[in-house]
Amino acid sequence: MLRVGLGALLGAAAGVFLAAAWLLVTGGPTLASAAVTLIGLVGGGALVGGVGAWLWKRRLPQMLPHYREEHQRLRQMVQQIRANLQQMTGVKAHYPELDEILAKDADLRHKATKLRLQIEQQARRGLSWQDHLMVALELLREGAWGSFHRSEWTWRAYRAKLERELNALGRKLEQNRDAHIEATLQRAYRQKARELASFRNLERTLQTLENESAMIATSIENLLMETIRLSAAPKSVSPSTDALLEPLRQQIRAYEQAINEIYRMPVEEPAEEIHLRQQ
Repeated sequence: MLRVGLGALLGAAAGVFLAAAWLLVTGGPTLASAAVTLIGLVGGGALVGGVGAWLWKRRLPQMLPHYREEHQRLRQMVQQIRANLQQMTGVKAHYPELDEILAKDADLRHKATKLRLQIEQQARRGLSWQDHLMVALELLREGAWGSFHRSEWTWRAYRAKLERELNALGRKLEQNRDAHIEATLQRAYRQKARELASFRNLERTLQTLENESAMIATSIENLLMETIRLSAAPKSVSPSTDALLEPLRQQIRAYEQAINEIYRMPVEEPAEEIHLRQQ
């Protein structure tokens, strides 16, 4: 509401300036026409500003199409939950937990979208047609050709390339007998190991975000089914709304914990690199 009020205030201020400009252009209007113009422009500006701020508040952040489709499905479920709760209690309440859980889900899907795009861009930039060909042959051997999406294909090809390059550098280090290039090979190995570890960490972070979003969706689905069941039952057996909404509150707390763990998550280094540093 604060954002809507601020938008209305800014719209009204714009209306004042427009009214002043109009009165200056038209010359010497009568007092009645000046009052009507001022009230009309200020009121119209406040209305436009308030509506604009309300629409801006309700806009969804950037999401990939399948994320947006799933989030819109959850929004429809929440609307049905509100209607069921009103039918059960006979009271039209706001239930801020429902708005908060939707906001958390939108934030998760927005973060997952940015991370997916980052991973895909990084992977696509480092691949050649030979890398795509190698992963295609692997999928043919596994019989999993039709089960991979384009982004997963790209990630798998890039991960396999990093692993091949790291293993090749490791073999060179093991077979090397020239002390002059030992340090160069070790630096190259460590750099490649850091690239692979960073990429795996991005994948783990994305998986954490998607798992948390799936848990939120499950909580909303379970609450919808419970309210559908209870709305048809006698009111004497209906639990309190606090008890019904408690799983959502727990999920909100789990979201906060998951986000904190993501930002604290260290980048794990492969065991081979740790072994090299100990030598």
